Amino acid sequence: MTDLEGASGVAGYWSDIDFGGKDYETARRLLTGDVNAAIEGAFEAGADEVVVLDGHGAALTILIEELDPRTQLIRGRRVLELEGLDESFNLMFAIGAHSMAGTSDGLLTHTLSPDIDNVWLNDVPVGEVGLWAALAGDYNVPLVLVAGDFAAVREAESLLKNVCTVAVKKATSRFAAKCLHPKVSQKLIREAAATAVRRAGEFTPFKPEKPIELRVEFHDSERAERFSHRRGVVRVSGRTVSAKGTTMLEVYSLLLG
Repeated sequence: MTDLEGASGVAGYWSDIDFGGKDYETARRLLTGDVNAAIEGAFEAGADEVVVLDGHGAALTILIEELDPRTQLIRGRRVLELEGLDESFNLMFAIGAHSMAGTSDGLLTHTLSPDIDNVWLNDVPVGEVGLWAALAGDYNVPLVLVAGDFAAVREAESLLKNVCTVAVKKATSRFAAKCLHPKVSQKLIREAAATAVRRAGEFTPFKPEKPIELRVEFHDSERAERFSHRRGVVRVSGRTVSAKGTTMLEVYSLLLG
């Protein structure tokens, strides 16, 4: 799984790094470089197949022509958050990760979209890293490597405990960061990816206790009102809705799908 905000060297406002922004093409190259580093490390350690999911925005961010040709890339508007994932995979990496909405010392913080203020999984606050880990857990796939900004790495370590991480930068404010040089951060990513593959048997999929409860606080009440009409969704307060189920995909699809 990949995202853009946590890639090496990427900082600034979203208008700078998203499509049409003055730093968009640079950000794409930096993310593609981080992804290639993870791919190289995985193959170096014995992986026989790597599939990359372009997970940012419209999912046309990674430069496919510059991507390691040993891989396959899933790009374009996807139906599922972790499109293409199934039980045939052994491990998952998250490259370019950022921290959850509201993180005081994170860079470009948010959870999925500006419309969401908070997400709780079984009463534990989570961001995209936690959501990805739980979704992967439905397929018995552990999230074993998280590369991103310092706050995202800390978030992953707190939730998952046993996970390889690489902090490629540290926020000095929400839109600025002290960054490692890409050659340095990508070397660290390559080494961490190789370590994760070599330690494959030591990781456990993240599986929240059942029944799984997902609670989402939206930024405005209109979205909560709209989601509250779905079967299985309960409106907890003006801006907050909740759903319970036996799989992460079930509750995710009700509130965030």
